[in-house]
Amino acid sequence: MGEREALFLIYEQALVATQEPVAREWVDPALECLGRSQSAVVMTAYNPGTDRPTWAENEAANERMQTVLVDLGYEVWPADGFSADGTWREPGWLAWEMPVEQAVAVAAEFGQFAIYAYDAEGVRSVVACD
Repeated sequence: MGEREALFLIYEQALVATQEPVAREWVDPALECLGRSQSAVVMTAYNPGTDRPTWAENEAANERMQTVLVDLGYEVWPADGFSADGTWREPGWLAWEMPVEQAVAVAAEFGQFAIYAYDAEGVRSVVACD
């Protein structure tokens, strides 16, 4: 198995949470999509591909990504991807109603291999950024 395939497997097994902006509680994006009957995408600018930038570089890239998403006109919530055992966590963003094709293009601009896409029923897919 190649490095890209191994990372994709990690993405498929990762958990995702998003921070609801009013109560500031961390919630499951699938349940939020179902409750709102809206789709969403989740992405990060942290650790693009196989690169491992410094914390400061990751933070700066993630802030730039947030600016891009907001400037495109999307409602954006903080979101984290993380391992079940708690050994890995990456901050990112949930963008409501963003088309998957556009999300893939934005994430690819930041060197990402994949995004999470949730449909309006809360079903999650891992979508490669080819």
